[in-house]
Amino acid sequence: MTITKEQLHQQLTNALYNADKLNNFRDRDVLHDMANSLKKWGALTSGQAQYAQVLMDRNTDEMASKIDKEREDHRVRWQEDGSYREWVLFLASFFLTSRQSAYAHHIENRKRTARAVLQASRDTEGSVPCLKDCERLTSSKLAPRLRDTFEKPLLYSVGDLVQVRASELGYGQSGEEMGFITDVDASVVHRVATYSKTKGGTRTYKIMFPSGEQLREEREIKLVSRKKRGK
Repeated sequence: MTITKEQLHQQLTNALYNADKLNNFRDRDVLHDMANSLKKWGALTSGQAQYAQVLMDRNTDEMASKIDKEREDHRVRWQEDGSYREWVLFLASFFLTSRQSAYAHHIENRKRTARAVLQASRDTEGSVPCLKDCERLTSSKLAPRLRDTFEKPLLYSVGDLVQVRASELGYGQSGEEMGFITDVDASVVHRVATYSKTKGGTRTYKIMFPSGEQLREEREIKLVSRKKRGK
């Protein structure tokens, strides 16, 4: 069935709106140019018409409706599911602050996304971070190991007397020094490592030793034994 110039223009315009919703920005721009060309010249070339159909077929109303539903489901989940929201923010904090050299490129590629998620979460107007941004963080290859640390309870508490494990001491450092944990933020980690049932994960503890305050990862410290406390 032959369609009029006006009908084709409407189809192109509708498809470019759908492409924008689907984040198919290159398709959107090409469709925009085609719609302007049609308006100016009154027709598309045979090649343009074929390509236009390809673009319209991959940016349909059905696809746009599906992404609308996914975004709405995400909005509800973000606002009502505290555990999901905390998990995404945990990941965002990691990717924004971590300087771990082993995964430097992977982490660096997600810093902008992490910043956008954290900024949206602080919006007093109730803004919700972009679904695509959240998915980029939760689909990271580092997420499974970070999840272990996120879900496990803290091994130590403020006030616990601890020592640095011998394996974590630098040259010339004494392993006999004991210190009290003064602070821990369970929502932030700066390094990813496989969680250990005995040593824990990579949460950072602030510890006051006689020689001064230190920041140590959970896996780097251990409780002082009852036997040593009396010495």
